[in-house]
Formats: sequence, structure tokens, C-alpha cells
Amino acid sequence: MENRNNILTILVAISITFSSVMLYGQDKEKTLDECIEIALKNNPELKFQEIKIVEAELKYHQQIGNLFPQFDAGLSYYRYGELPSNKKALIGESLNDYYADISMHQILFSGGKYTAKIDGARLSLYAEEYKYEQLKRSVILSVKKAYYDQLKSANTLKIQNELLEKLKEQLQITRLLYNSGKLSNLDVLKIETQIALSEDVISNLHNLVHIKSLLLAQAMGLKEPVAVYDEIPEISENINISVTCVENNFLDNPELLYIKSIQDKTKQDIREAKSNLFPTAFLKANYSIEDGKWFSGGPDWSNWYAGIGITIPLYQGGSIRSQIAQAESKYDQISETAREIEININMRFESARATLIDRASRIKTTQKVLNLAKETLTTAELKYNSGNLSALELIDAQMLWLNAEISYINNIADYLIAIAEIESICPEAIEEGK
Repeated sequence: MENRNNILTILVAISITFSSVMLYGQDKEKTLDECIEIALKNNPELKFQEIKIVEAELKYHQQIGNLFPQFDAGLSYYRYGELPSNKKALIGESLNDYYADISMHQILFSGGKYTAKIDGARLSLYAEEYKYEQLKRSVILSVKKAYYDQLKSANTLKIQNELLEKLKEQLQITRLLYNSGKLSNLDVLKIETQIALSEDVISNLHNLVHIKSLLLAQAMGLKEPVAVYDEIPEISENINISVTCVENNFLDNPELLYIKSIQDKTKQDIREAKSNLFPTAFLKANYSIEDGKWFSGGPDWSNWYAGIGITIPLYQGGSIRSQIAQAESKYDQISETAREIEININMRFESARATLIDRASRIKTTQKVLNLAKETLTTAELKYNSGNLSALELIDAQMLWLNAEISYINNIADYLIAIAEIESICPEAIEEGK
């Protein structure tokens, strides 16, 4: 009978484990570096931006091609029911009219329009490349935040499980003390109540960890939940924050470089619009042949010409001035956006730096509190086991230790998130102190 019960227990345990795997579908735990590597390969925004860079590069080459000579060829055939008199000199008595020509067109001067288009396309390409770097940093930051948030929840769950084990051990001791008359039945009920509360918290934390794993997967561009190692990473206590980026106004930040490139692009749009006020000079050449047959015996008629042409804008109904004013207005808008982004970046950097300094200070404080809480709990357990402490006092000591552990872990995670935020704005700002 006992063996049968053991077999049933094993089957139930296997069933619970299988159900948990089916419910959460989590693979083996991943390190932060593994998560970042996967995210950079799978994030759809990065893939989309890579395509946009290719598109911008092709547009840039397209604009360069406009500076080179443009060659065109034409071929046509007509069959006449009755030959027009003006065609007899060209194709003879044939009712067939074959015509072919090749022409060349080369811009000589256009008021800087095409160079402005080339410069604008080049700046657009730079902007897309800066946008990619900005998105890359944003993805890495999102992964780090999601990773550390899950790390908090996972460690809170671990601590709650540790507390539950302590409570179960204390319940056995409480029953022994109750049977020996050292504690009342109320102490037993308090411990049992605390166990029930702890089990409920653990159940909720399991769900929270699962949600956090889904959020991490989303940041990585995956559908399945991703679990993290629940070990708290070591942190350096000698970190200095350089303010070089603040002093040079974050000139190397891709977010600011992106908007600056867009701003410079609008300058080229102004140049392009103003070029319409200038004459356009071009070189044109053409050679054509016309025949009543398929040029089998040589063309009946051929001709060529070459020359220089010029077009001068005289009156466009104010459309050119309007186009210039629109480009200048766009430049002013982008300039204000650039100023706003610069202020925003500075605010985010200073906020992250203040958070890092605060969390560094709190880590030292919470470490001291945690050490004292551990000593308090050890003392409380010894006194309780000898019947010299009530269950309520023991529970107070356990809660003190639990809160100290969670506070310490949360401060470390927030400290690491603050570092990640600073690095996403200015990677060289984080320096290892001596």
C-alpha cells in the first residue's frame, strides 16, 4: 500500500511539472547577453530599419546618376493606307515608315538643384543609419529593463519560497511546543495562517514571473516566454559617471545626430527650391534615321543635331517663392524639434544619473539592514524554538527579513537599469573608478 502511494505521489508530481511546462512553455534560462544577441537578430523594428537604409542608399545613387549624360533610344513603325506627300522624300513610295533615333541630354547648369538633391539624399542616408543605431540602443535598453524586471520578480519568488520552507519547519516546531504546553493553539493557527498567505503570494508571483517573461520575449522579438537566471549579478562599487557628453551637448548621440541630419536635409531642400529661380543650361544631341524598309539597303533619310539649350523661369505664379517658404518653414520646425530632443536627452541623462547615485547609496544602506534582519531572524528562531518567543514576534522577524531581502534586490535591479539608461544615451559616461 505504501509503495502504491509513493507511485501516485510521483505521478502527481510529474503531472504538475508537465502542466507547468505546457502552461508557460519556458526554455532554459538565458543570460542577459544571450537575450540581447537574440533581440538584435529578431527585433522587427531593426529589420525594417535595415531595409530603409538600403532604400536610402539606392535613392542616393539615383540622384548621383542624374549628373551623368542621359541617353535615350526610340523606335517606331507606321503603316499608311495612303502615303502622305511629305513622307515621299523620306521613305519613297513605300507605305511602311520605320523611324529610329538616339539622343543624349546633359545638364550643364541648374542653379545647384542636382547637387542639392545629391547632398539631401546623402544626409537622408546618414539619418537612416543614425536611426538604426538609435533603435539598436533602444532595443538593448528595453531588453535590459525587461530582464532586470523579471529578475526582481524571480528573486522575490525565490525568497517567498524560502520563507514558506521556514514557515513549514516552524509549524512542526510549533506543534511540538504546543504539545509540550509551551505555546498555545493560537500560535499554531498564526503559523498556519501565515503559510496560507505565503502560498497565495507564491501563486501570484508565479503568474507575475510568467508575465515578465512574456514582456522580455516581446522586447526580443519572440513569441514564447523567456526565463532568466535568477542569480543577482555582481555590481561594481567604484563606478564614476563622466559628464563629457553633457559638456559637448551629446553630439555623438544617434538620436540627436538623426534629427540634425534631417535638419541639414531641409537646408538642401531650401537650396533645391531656390535653384528653380536660376536658368537651366543643357547640352543635347540627336541622331535619327527614317526609311520605308527595315534599313536593309541603308536609310533613305538620316539626320543629326547637337547644341546647347537654356530655359529661363520668367513667371511661375509665385509657386517657386511658395516652395522656398515651405522649405524654410520645415527647417524652422525641425530646428525646434532638435532643440526639444536635446533638452529631453539631457533630462533623461541627469535623471538616470541621479537615480544611479541614489540607488548606489541605498544598496549600501539596504545591505546593512539586510545583515541586521538576518541576525534578528536567527535570534528570533532560536528563541522561538526554545519557547521564549511568540509566533507573532517570529512572524514580525520573518517579515523584516523578507522585506529587507526584496528591498536589497530591487535596489540592485534599479541600479543596473539606471546604468543601462545612461549607457543608452552616452555609453562612454560609465567609467570604472580606481
